[in-house]
Amino acid sequence: MLVSLASAKGAPGVTTSAHLLAALWPRPVIMAELDPAGSDLLYRSRTAQGLPLDADRGVVSLAAAVRREPKAPVAEHLTTIDGGLEVLLGLSRPDQAAAIGAGWAALAACLRSHGDVVADVGRIAPGAPSLGVALASDLTILVTRPGVENYGHLRERLSWIINDTAHRSEQVRLGVILIAPWKSRHEGADLSRLLQASGFNVPVLGVLAHDPAAADALAGRRPRPLGRTMLVRSGRTLTANLAGGARSGGSR
Repeated sequence: MLVSLASAKGAPGVTTSAHLLAALWPRPVIMAELDPAGSDLLYRSRTAQGLPLDADRGVVSLAAAVRREPKAPVAEHLTTIDGGLEVLLGLSRPDQAAAIGAGWAALAACLRSHGDVVADVGRIAPGAPSLGVALASDLTILVTRPGVENYGHLRERLSWIINDTAHRSEQVRLGVILIAPWKSRHEGADLSRLLQASGFNVPVLGVLAHDPAAADALAGRRPRPLGRTMLVRSGRTLTANLAGGARSGGSR
């Protein structure tokens, strides 16, 4: 099962959300950094042994292997980071995204056949290199924050995806995650009603707490226990729902 997280515009917290969901996933899982803009984990994480991560081992090496053998073993290209999470490390340079070219769709097919994968595909738009991954995923989730402009970009991007893929025999399953202050978590229901009123049968899958201190701790920027933070507590509920129900039902 390949679950992709993406943004319509800006940086609403896709990488943090993908990292959190993968870290809380109840089954063995890979976090795949497929953002064409480049890797974050390369600079903020270490191996389980405390060593710097190898920039040559990850998406680039797997893409090269998939060109030779579409069912290349994914495990050979993974890195276990501090905390035990298995990661397919992203690009070290943005120009590598163009070098992969049409290989992005082949990457998606390879990852889908591997097992559970939570992927950060960055901003999706027409021509985006990782678009092939987002549209080939079992579930594609757009991450947004509250605000008129954010909801406007979200609706525009949903409309484009739905219209652009209407001819496909297998429709793209779509969902939305809202990142908001926990005291404003009711905005998830407000967003759901807004989408329905706009003609989108796309569920708001849950709300992740906007918790900058916990996000910094998850990224390794500050030492802090994470277990009782609102970020992790909200993430547990969302992850349980996704892991248990991502294979069932449609979202169009």
